[in-house]
Amino acid sequence: MPEHIIHHSKPAIGEEEIAAVTRVLRSGSIVQGREVAAFEEECAAAFGRRHAVAVSSGTAALHLALITLGVCRGDPVAVPSYACAALLYPVIWQRADPVLCDIGGDYNLNPEDVPRNSRAVIMPHIFGAPLELPREDHIIEDIAQAMGGPVGRATPVVITSFYATKMLATGEGGMLLTDDAGIAEHARDLRDYDNRDDFSIRYSYKMTDFAAAMGREQLKKLPGFVARRRDIARRYDEAFMELPMRLPAGEGHVYFRYVVATSKRDSLEARLNELGVEAKRPVHRPAHHYLGGHYPASERAHQECLSIPIYPAMQDKEVEYVIECVLKACGVALAPV
Repeated sequence: MPEHIIHHSKPAIGEEEIAAVTRVLRSGSIVQGREVAAFEEECAAAFGRRHAVAVSSGTAALHLALITLGVCRGDPVAVPSYACAALLYPVIWQRADPVLCDIGGDYNLNPEDVPRNSRAVIMPHIFGAPLELPREDHIIEDIAQAMGGPVGRATPVVITSFYATKMLATGEGGMLLTDDAGIAEHARDLRDYDNRDDFSIRYSYKMTDFAAAMGREQLKKLPGFVARRRDIARRYDEAFMELPMRLPAGEGHVYFRYVVATSKRDSLEARLNELGVEAKRPVHRPAHHYLGGHYPASERAHQECLSIPIYPAMQDKEVEYVIECVLKACGVALAPV
């Protein structure tokens, strides 16, 4: 048993981020300013887009995306049932109708489940596994869990979150990316609500300069973050390949989460937490538990999936301990842990 709990997820914050935030705080310019503008420019370049609009959260980015695509009252918006409930909130704010869709074998939204009359389709790359996206104008691609992978470069509107445990963290924060100047201009107009000659509904969705300063340092480290996640996942794969559970797979996977599936999920979760390894359901509750409906693949994932620790700040000895605990919990003979 380790002296401390191995957390399920944890941000990788170094001296560079601390220095960047300190620099901004000492400057006295802490609201949206030069750092935000620089972060937008650098993210646009990193993800191969012409425009980037930094905002206060991924939820804010999704809300602006829906508005700029013209989604309004009564419009059907397709959303995966097996995903974070935060995807539902902006749809409901717009008084649109969320239409839940089931998932495929990679836990991503099943495109065949999307109604043809959908005004928009919200498509996240769940757990870091890239989803093959249809080339249609009404797609909102959510890359929060797959930044650093082969995503975000082709769809009309891309959103992401920079929440504390995401692939790239600013504490709170998000961004909308697009090649369409009109969409970007509209999003900025909705975000920059003050000092206007006209009165129109706008939103308090700005990012702060100290969050952006942290994000700029994190962006430089993103390739290394992805490499470390993949290295840990490779070690897990090798250790768990003979166990009676389904392991994550897929070309281009960046392993935001390392999710295993087993019919004994509850007992595995309980045992790992007893041993000091924080394991969780990767989706707390699927959307159909709130809105109703029958989504068998989503429900099965909810019953069987377990996420075990994987993040760049994990030490090698922590990775080895997680492996030992999973093997022990699955009944593989080991030396005492």
